[in-house]
Amino acid sequence: MSDRPTPAEAARALQEAEHHKDQAFASVRESRWVTVVCGVAVFVCLAAPDFFGSEVTQWISPALAVLSVTYAVLLNTRRGSALLGRPIRLRKEEISPRFATTARVVLLLVMVAGLAATFVPHPGMPLPYWRTVAGVLLGGFVIVFGRRSEQALLSFARRGRNRGEQPGLGA
Repeated sequence: MSDRPTPAEAARALQEAEHHKDQAFASVRESRWVTVVCGVAVFVCLAAPDFFGSEVTQWISPALAVLSVTYAVLLNTRRGSALLGRPIRLRKEEISPRFATTARVVLLLVMVAGLAATFVPHPGMPLPYWRTVAGVLLGGFVIVFGRRSEQALLSFARRGRNRGEQPGLGA
């Protein structure tokens, strides 16, 4: 008896391995309650100055920082991930290097745009309660489309791996 598998057995084993990888990607998602909490937090952070005055902005940033750090810590621990509804964590090798680089650049550009918008004066904004409108739109997007957009981003992250990129090499 030979230790080497037949070509048909090897092909079947590779298909099973790809199937398990696809299942892992499909099962990586936030719990519904996490997306609702994130959407409500976005709404509260944006709408609070409209209802409670501009002095409330002093505690919004620290509160958002505490929520963000808590979320990051929970994601990086086994029990915290399970609490957030993420029992599976993808290995970094499974994410396309091109996607990771693009995601970092886009995130950096959004952060720079947000900082720039903070320092640009807004004299006489013609729309009252514009922060509330922005909070409703952004928070609603996170609640309604958060899970779908997460799955779409994961499919883009996986796409480079399906084309045969080698780990450590760009496309």
